[in-house]
Amino acid sequence: MFIPITAIAISAITFFFLRAWPDLTGDPAKIICGMNCPEDRYQAIRGELGLDRPMLLQYGEWVKDVATGNLGITYYGGNDVLEEITRRMPISFEIMVLILISGPITGITLGTISALTRNTLIDYVLRFLAVLGQSVPEFFLLVLLIVIPSILWNYAAPVGGFRTPWEDPMTNFRMFVPPVLLVSVAGAAGLMRFTRSMMLEVLGSDYIRTARSKGLHPRVVITRHALRNTMAPLITALTPLITIAFSGTLILEVVMSIDGLGAFFFRSVMTRDLPVVQFTVLYTALIVILVNLLQDVLYAYIDPRIRFR
Repeated sequence: MFIPITAIAISAITFFFLRAWPDLTGDPAKIICGMNCPEDRYQAIRGELGLDRPMLLQYGEWVKDVATGNLGITYYGGNDVLEEITRRMPISFEIMVLILISGPITGITLGTISALTRNTLIDYVLRFLAVLGQSVPEFFLLVLLIVIPSILWNYAAPVGGFRTPWEDPMTNFRMFVPPVLLVSVAGAAGLMRFTRSMMLEVLGSDYIRTARSKGLHPRVVITRHALRNTMAPLITALTPLITIAFSGTLILEVVMSIDGLGAFFFRSVMTRDLPVVQFTVLYTALIVILVNLLQDVLYAYIDPRIRFR
């Protein structure tokens, strides 16, 4: 019920904010025209872009076009926005899927190991690595990934271009897997610390002691009782990883010169390419809304005490 209302509100706020204060957000016509642009040329560009019409009329036409699948034309190059997004979407989708797979698997696994080996050398090492992982910026790790192998082993990681896994599996692996693992470090580190705290709380509960006293195998106690009861709060912790995955996609694509949605969105913001910025904000907001909806559904599936009314 609230998804369409939220989407309309976000699209309207973005649309009017980008146009109401051009001196604050940047005027696309001035950027296209240049520093010493004559006033008549500036007004002509505004007319070509449709920025001289009433904003309500512009917004109504944009909503109508988006509802029919017409996302407009880019200000730079005059290309169809939908075609540009469709061409880049497989690249960013692969990066996001890899981040959302590697981050949770690494974080939950190491967090469980850390909780099971509490106050041992393994626990101390994992906790130190988690704090270190949350402290080092992703872009710095990506720069090291480019610089260190080239200095030590004369190896250059693939930069730019795109090869699908079925066209060139090895190039695709070298291009995406190492940088994705580095971008996932912060998310995995935060999830590892959260998992450790939740596991320690669950392992000290009465029903875990009862399960152990019945002679159940430790693996059964951990997988069927401890982990299952930590899944609900873990789902809450996993939701922000969507945001981390999106920001990680942008950083990775910009640093590694990969022409995906993140880099496309970054260039569009810098050049005030409004049709691209408007749709990207709406698309990102819809993903966050749908992920939160999925989170609520999973709560009811995992915890039988939760029911929707």
